[in-house]
Amino acid sequence: MNPDALRWKSPLYRWASLRTELLWIYEGPIAARSTRELVDHRLGYWVWLLRRGKVRIEMEGRTWEAKAGQWIVSPHGAALQEFSADARILSVHFRCQWPTGDNLFSGRDAVIWNAKQHPRLEKSAHSLSRLVHRHFPNVRLDLTAQAIDYPVFLRFEQRFRQWLIDFHEAMVQTNRSLAHAGVTDERLTKAARLMHESPLGDPFPAMQLQRETGLGRAHLDRLYWKEFGITTREYWDRLRQDVATRKLESTSLSIKEIGYELGFKQASHFTKWFCGRLGKTPKAFREQTPTSRAR
Repeated sequence: MNPDALRWKSPLYRWASLRTELLWIYEGPIAARSTRELVDHRLGYWVWLLRRGKVRIEMEGRTWEAKAGQWIVSPHGAALQEFSADARILSVHFRCQWPTGDNLFSGRDAVIWNAKQHPRLEKSAHSLSRLVHRHFPNVRLDLTAQAIDYPVFLRFEQRFRQWLIDFHEAMVQTNRSLAHAGVTDERLTKAARLMHESPLGDPFPAMQLQRETGLGRAHLDRLYWKEFGITTREYWDRLRQDVATRKLESTSLSIKEIGYELGFKQASHFTKWFCGRLGKTPKAFREQTPTSRAR
């Protein structure tokens, strides 16, 4: 297929509806405890450059293997991954999703390509890694909550955007198509952007949504449901759920502290809300869910 056929053109506001975040970037060896483990890679993208050694991933009866000098985009789902003992990687974990929760590109299978085919991808990843670890030398799991000043933030965003450009180019040349063209109503883009930018510890921004979109709550929810299959309140809770699960997996914050950051004044209220959504308590999730440590 001609890669140009996979480059969709859409109004600017549709692309603006994408939710993009760099969650971590890491260069180095694999921790001994992580050479062979079950992982859940449904949230965002895990992309690794094998600098040394190899990795094997199994998911739903399928197997992928990458070796030194190759990039691999992990399959989207619960998988068993196994690195060789000598493996060293450059690992980028990021989110690039439409408001529906779908990743930018369609398909759940792993993608593998030779690093020499896409030299700019390694260059932009290494540049981003140097900047991140210069300012956050001890952060390996969750960058989104780190304090940063505005000039550094702008440099951070510039390098992350370049990584996204180079990642998109590599995926398109591998014949991966975009999941869809994004939001078809600019008012819904405004609603999604407002919820992305609002502090998740604050109350649900119902009045702000109505002012931003010019729509009543019921009308907005009808449009949101038609486009995404969920209401604005459910989308807000999905954002909070994403943060809750990520912090439970990747930080040592107490359950009470995580709940407080998400607007719950009592740990019991957070536990009830979390259990209602995932069917298990935050404590059980932290103890039982496969980890997503930086690799």
